[in-house]
Amino acid sequence: MIPVLPPAALGQEIAACTVLGASIGALRAVFPARGRAAFVPDLVWMGAVLAAVQSYAAGQSSAGVLRWYMAAAAFAGAGAAAFVLGAPLRAAGSVLQRRVLRPAERRRARRRKARKLRRSAKRTAKKRKKNLPNQRRMMYNSYVLK
Repeated sequence: MIPVLPPAALGQEIAACTVLGASIGALRAVFPARGRAAFVPDLVWMGAVLAAVQSYAAGQSSAGVLRWYMAAAAFAGAGAAAFVLGAPLRAAGSVLQRRVLRPAERRRARRRKARKLRRSAKRTAKKRKKNLPNQRRMMYNSYVLK
């Protein structure tokens, strides 16, 4: 049976797991919160929290094994960090997209269009042969055109 930890060591482990979970939750806050786009980040987030807590329990914990309160503290810290930091980080991301990324995309599209127009003008300037329409055939002994 695993020995019971003193309250000071128990509090220290809970605090360490909460900080560990909060650091992972801060990373999760950048990604979408709802819908299909949130499924994969949530899956990765769950795995990262569990892996981090398990590695903490194996290496640094006084008990040496993963206990329920460690996982609960880590998920509470991660959820709190994602909740607190999620809205401001997503708002900052939308402002960044609106102010920086969209204008850059528009400039790139204008440059691409101008480059295409220059290239097509250069090609037509190089052509020396005239493109004349084909003459229709005339039937033998007939003035009827086909």
